[in-house]
Amino acid sequence: MKTEDKKGLAPKEAEKLREKQLGQQISKFKEADKEVLKIEYEEYDEDEDYAVIDLEINQESDIYQKFTMLSRRRISQEIMNHLEEYAKYVPLYKPLLINVTRPNQTIDGDLLKTIELMVERSLTKRIIDLTVNIKQIKVLSTLMVLFGLTAMLISILLSERYLNLFIINEVFYISSWVFVWKAVEGFLFDLRKTTEQKYKLLQIYSADYVSKI
Repeated sequence: MKTEDKKGLAPKEAEKLREKQLGQQISKFKEADKEVLKIEYEEYDEDEDYAVIDLEINQESDIYQKFTMLSRRRISQEIMNHLEEYAKYVPLYKPLLINVTRPNQTIDGDLLKTIELMVERSLTKRIIDLTVNIKQIKVLSTLMVLFGLTAMLISILLSERYLNLFIINEVFYISSWVFVWKAVEGFLFDLRKTTEQKYKLLQIYSADYVSKI
């Protein structure tokens, strides 16, 4: 239906038309979802020993961050984003091989080593931060378990000895489950997510470097 025809519809009819169009779109989305799930998506060759990430630079200056307040040169954020984006689809058991080239030519070993060291230097601080975060999550989740068990124990004791303190008993009972759930959330979700992020950065950190056309 043309836009001019839609403008002439009554509000109820226009609403029905929008609902019909929405239903048609959702049907298309479901079909597309089924089609996507049937695709065996791979960003690497399973038969190879390494998952190769190609990195092409036009000139040596491309590897350096152009705008930085630090005196020491840093690797380009664009390069780091490129490596992380392509490494995202590689399983952790697969080692990475980063192939650095210029258009139709290889680069010398010294520049290749410089790139490797700068990538490692860029990842070091983030890996350390994630390690600290993992320790904090473990400590905090353990404390939440202890607080939860303590609150639950107090709730049980109050319910057995002081039947008239119903409200206070309920406060401790609810608090115990809040603490326990926060602990479960930390151990099962936050810890797993942060650990996976750390391992993914370590996978890039431990990658091998070559220059082949």
